[in-house]
Amino acid sequence: MANFLDELLGLGEAGLTIGTGAVSGMVGMPYGLYKGMTGGGYGTPAGVQQAQQEAEAFMQRNTYQPRTEAGQGIVEFLGDAMTASKLPPVMPEAMALSSIPVGASAARMAENAAAPRQLGSQAGAIRFPGAGKFDPRFDPRVKEQPSLVSLKTDVTESGINVPRVSLADFEGRPFITTMSDRTNVGLLNQINDVNLNRPVNMQGGQGFMFENPGMVWASAKGPSKQILNEAEIIKQVTGQNPLYIPWRMAPTGGDFASMTGESMLSYADTAMSKSNKKKLDKMIKTYIPDWAGVSSEKAPEQFRSAPDKVRKALKNEMDVNFRDAGGLGIGQARLSVSDPAQLASRDAGIMNVGEVFANQPLIPNSGHVAYPTGVPGQGLGQLKEDLSIFQLMPNVVQARGIPDALNPRATDIRALQMKPYAGVITEGLLKSLGY
Repeated sequence: MANFLDELLGLGEAGLTIGTGAVSGMVGMPYGLYKGMTGGGYGTPAGVQQAQQEAEAFMQRNTYQPRTEAGQGIVEFLGDAMTASKLPPVMPEAMALSSIPVGASAARMAENAAAPRQLGSQAGAIRFPGAGKFDPRFDPRVKEQPSLVSLKTDVTESGINVPRVSLADFEGRPFITTMSDRTNVGLLNQINDVNLNRPVNMQGGQGFMFENPGMVWASAKGPSKQILNEAEIIKQVTGQNPLYIPWRMAPTGGDFASMTGESMLSYADTAMSKSNKKKLDKMIKTYIPDWAGVSSEKAPEQFRSAPDKVRKALKNEMDVNFRDAGGLGIGQARLSVSDPAQLASRDAGIMNVGEVFANQPLIPNSGHVAYPTGVPGQGLGQLKEDLSIFQLMPNVVQARGIPDALNPRATDIRALQMKPYAGVITEGLLKSLGY
């Protein structure tokens, strides 16, 4: 009977060790990293070693140690099993945290805010997005270039004044970053000489954080929860809400959102002949059997509700088979719904800065038709500097062996798409960037 009780007590102790170890591990890893990066060894092997030692010491101090022989044996067995399975001792996500924050410069932010950027006027603004320089990947086909260069649009924007800020304004602040497409915010009323029967509501994109009070971002529930979870851990360690600094995707990144396809459908409804619209509807019915028709008020919602694979196929069909039948080519559609400030901007570049409200719940209905779940927070401003997100993460650059942080390789950018990354805008980082 005594042996059985010993084993039972040992199981209880092992469970206590695992439970306290999980909690201390979640807090201890970023704690160790932040201690290491503020110990004078930032960016060096000595700094990494110190971070690991601090994390291990924290976890040892805050993890229950079994006192019975049975408990010690069970924990030792579990440890051997984890070693055999080659599970990583430190979460890769935690390696992104790099320093303890200090206060931001409110004076610098106030100075920059005196010269805000206005997103747009209340009245429609005729623009020629293709007349200037734009990334050729919007549509690389040579024969389509004249139609891109001559493109003009009429967009009604909110007229929100966005403060201009500098990265130096945020010295000491932790940040989270994920990807963002280049789509614009506002109401697309006209493409070329076609006044759309159904103007297209463009929701962004980078500008989302300034157009939606109480939200800094929107995505599917899973990615939004990842961002908020990271924010809660960072605030637990640093005592601050993290910044949110999204990085820029390629020109085709906005194709997932429905705006590109909606602009093609609205243009077709307005500009196509009845016979060509009939052909278009017949084609769409092969993908959406209950399609109500391109001129139906139900058309936008039916398109939005279709799976991404179907939306992609429909955009390709409209581009290949109907752009010369009164329709809109996909390159023109992409340019029409893109932010003019980002037409020629670098991939993985950063532009807008927001703040995540950690410890607040996710917002179940963001209002964005493609990204339904909102992340609580607010927009803070638009950067004056043209920077790459990799310049803010020297540890990632070093770990991946990136030759030029301003011009990362496609494989480096793809790796960044997998999850949120985090870091801290330290004094040393700012000095390395010339501030």
